[in-house]
Amino acid sequence: MKIEHTKSLFRRTRKIACIFLLCFLTINCTRKEPAFTVKGGESITKDIKVNVEVITENGTTLATAFYNGKSYDIENQNALRYKIYVSYKNRFFYSIEADNLHGKVKGEPINEIVIATKQDSVTVIYKPLKESSNTDGKIMKPANVFFANTNQENTEKPKFTSLYKNK
Repeated sequence: MKIEHTKSLFRRTRKIACIFLLCFLTINCTRKEPAFTVKGGESITKDIKVNVEVITENGTTLATAFYNGKSYDIENQNALRYKIYVSYKNRFFYSIEADNLHGKVKGEPINEIVIATKQDSVTVIYKPLKESSNTDGKIMKPANVFFANTNQENTEKPKFTSLYKNK
C-alpha cells in the first residue's frame, strides 16, 4: 500500500514539475527580445552596416546586426538601451539612442530599421514597435558633417564601419 501511495505521489509531483517547467519556458519565450532586421532595396542595403550597442545591467556590448547585405544575430536579451550606428558606403552616417521599451509599453516589438531613398538622400527609420508610425526618416549625413565639431571621428567611426560579432 505504501508503494502504491509513493508511486502516486511521484506521478503527481512529476506532473506538477512538468507544468511548472512548461509555464516557465512559455513566459521566457514571450519576453524574448526580437532580432534587429534591416529592410530596404537591395541596391541600398548591400552597402549598409548596422552595429548596435546593447546596454544591460551587466555592461555594454557592441555587435553587428547587419553588414553589407547580410544579417547577424546579436545577443540583446535584457537590454535596457540601444545605441544604433548605421553607415552607408562608410561615407554617410546616422546614429540613434533609445530605451528598450518592449516590456514596458503596449505594442508588438519589432526592432526594424528601414533604409530608403528620398530624392538624392538615403534615409533611416528605426521602428522599435510594429505600431510605430512611419515618418519620413532621418537623412544620413556625410562624415565631415556628421562628425563636425567633435574630435571623436577616429574613435567613433569604427563603431559604424567595423564588423563586431558576438555570437
